[in-house]
Amino acid sequence: MKANWIPLFWEPVKGTGERLMVGVVANYEGEFIHQKIIRDDVLDALYGKQSANPKKMINEALAIALELIKSIGFPEIAKHSPEIFGLHFGKYRETEAISFNDLMRQIALLHSSLANLDSFDDLDESDTPSQEDTNKRFVTEVKEAIMERRPDLLMYFNKSGKLMEGGQLVKFGYLSSKAVLHFSVINASRQSSGVRDARARLWELSNAQHYASIKSAALITAVPRGDDPTLGVNQKDQLKANIKEIEREADGRLMRFFPVSTSVEGALKVIELAE
Repeated sequence: MKANWIPLFWEPVKGTGERLMVGVVANYEGEFIHQKIIRDDVLDALYGKQSANPKKMINEALAIALELIKSIGFPEIAKHSPEIFGLHFGKYRETEAISFNDLMRQIALLHSSLANLDSFDDLDESDTPSQEDTNKRFVTEVKEAIMERRPDLLMYFNKSGKLMEGGQLVKFGYLSSKAVLHFSVINASRQSSGVRDARARLWELSNAQHYASIKSAALITAVPRGDDPTLGVNQKDQLKANIKEIEREADGRLMRFFPVSTSVEGALKVIELAE
């Protein structure tokens, strides 16, 4: 989705020229919003017990800035750059973002070293795709990559098989006489649901492989790159721990687990396992 925004900078000691990026006014999906970016602990360190006052001032200034921009627009406010309670408008910018969360992280990475990136994880969970929708999109992208390399394998995607004698049919991401595969995604901001989904898919794969005596069974999971600059420190640590946990569970079931960062990597693993 297209988005535009303008950052606001604060000069705690007037006349020094030292400014902190404290918040932003943005337009995302046609809706105007304002968001404080600076961490509360930074203000606590600067003002101690009196930090409630600058926090309130910043929030009020952002609310006023929002109304000004709604009235006259981003380009005009950027030209005049009025001062509001010591807050100054920065440069107007435009971008594309997949969610409000993604937009806030982009803004923080561009403008502020004093933002808590992890704090944006829970801002818009309702706006993010469900686990199943994310998985389906990943499978679709893998199939597109397979189409360019091994179109003969497309017939094995989204096929159903049984986990036990007399059991109900279960749909797998890929099922042939040689390999049974599931695909999943671990989203940086919703890792717990991704891990639960991965565990459930490992159970299905293990039972299907045992029941049908299939040579290869594996879970191919899309994960963020470890060096992704949009990930906070806590997210990176949690991601490493979750990947290791899934690997241990896969090993315990004599399964194979392949974390990949792109759909092309996932497609290459499918081709490898199909041989």
